[in-house]
Amino acid sequence: MRVRSWLLLLIFLLTAVAVAQADVDARVVRTLQLKTAPLDMAVPGNGRYIYVLTSDAKLKIFRENGKLRDTLAVDPGVDHIKPGPKEDRLFLINSTSKQIQVLNLDFIHEITVDGSPTKGSADATVTVTVFTDFQ
Repeated sequence: MRVRSWLLLLIFLLTAVAVAQADVDARVVRTLQLKTAPLDMAVPGNGRYIYVLTSDAKLKIFRENGKLRDTLAVDPGVDHIKPGPKEDRLFLINSTSKQIQVLNLDFIHEITVDGSPTKGSADATVTVTVFTDFQ
């Protein structure tokens, strides 16, 4: 009788443990809307940009907030992309021609100088800013 009680207790405990499950809460945070089908996607380690390769041979570069930063044309045979070690390097893979292209991206940041003291022509192609009042 004692062995039977222990067996029943053991079976009860095993079924109680097996029934316990973890809850998962999931919610969509952002949706990137595309006009063409995506083929592949890559996110570099820092997560500042999202690269999406589309079926019309375009590389869409989204900011982390989901806004489209730029669109670049790539070789029509590119079917996969892989992020490099930094956000400015991307590998374009063409499985058909057995090629990998290494793409360096130079992100151009516009700096507005409106209202800043200037010397020279306002429509000059180069603006040099000198900070001389550091203490």
